[in-house]
Amino acid sequence: MYPVMLNLQGKKVLFIGGGLETASKVQKLLEQGAWVRLVSPLYHPELAQALHQGLLEWQQRSYTYGDLAGFTLCFSHPVDPSLNSIIAQEARERGVWLNAVDDPAHCDFILPSVHRQGDLVLAVSTSGVAPALAVRIRERLAAEYGPEYAEYLELLRSFRPLVKEAYPHSFEARKAAWYRMIDSEALDLVFLGERERARAVLLQSLYSPTSPSPDGHAAPWQEVV
Repeated sequence: MYPVMLNLQGKKVLFIGGGLETASKVQKLLEQGAWVRLVSPLYHPELAQALHQGLLEWQQRSYTYGDLAGFTLCFSHPVDPSLNSIIAQEARERGVWLNAVDDPAHCDFILPSVHRQGDLVLAVSTSGVAPALAVRIRERLAAEYGPEYAEYLELLRSFRPLVKEAYPHSFEARKAAWYRMIDSEALDLVFLGERERARAVLLQSLYSPTSPSPDGHAAPWQEVV
């Protein structure tokens, strides 16, 4: 399996549903900004708000051949799992990427077990062999990577333009600056609730202690500490 992170913002996704996890799986797609067409003979009340907001189109019926036309991504979770083979055949004919829930034989891709903290996304997969093991590993990671990582990444995001401005012509210098920042004590300070001190430490780490700033003036960390 080749791991990849998809940007689903504004993308059209077909979900052939009816299975027990239909609502939760559709909701996760909506949370990532996808526009979803749901083909399901059942009503899923958890999706009523999204339907009202126009984020979701629901066709109350079972799958029929031709439903995949116009889509590049499809999820299959029908009431009758035997339909997956027919849906997979249409997907192959149309070049549509298909995920058939709990049916890896008919999948072009599978979904990992995911832990999120803001922009931090930790995805664990056993390539479909033992999803329960992936869940247990994710649970252990979740205990280690808590909400401080979401706040830390918010802070680091604000430094992206500063790093580019500081070292506009050297990839290696930017890379070294990022590692100095990441290897600093800033994360520990965020964990302690001391965001401003964390920011000062990151600002200091933009430059090595023995190097002047690119414009020849004192590095900003010398003025902040």
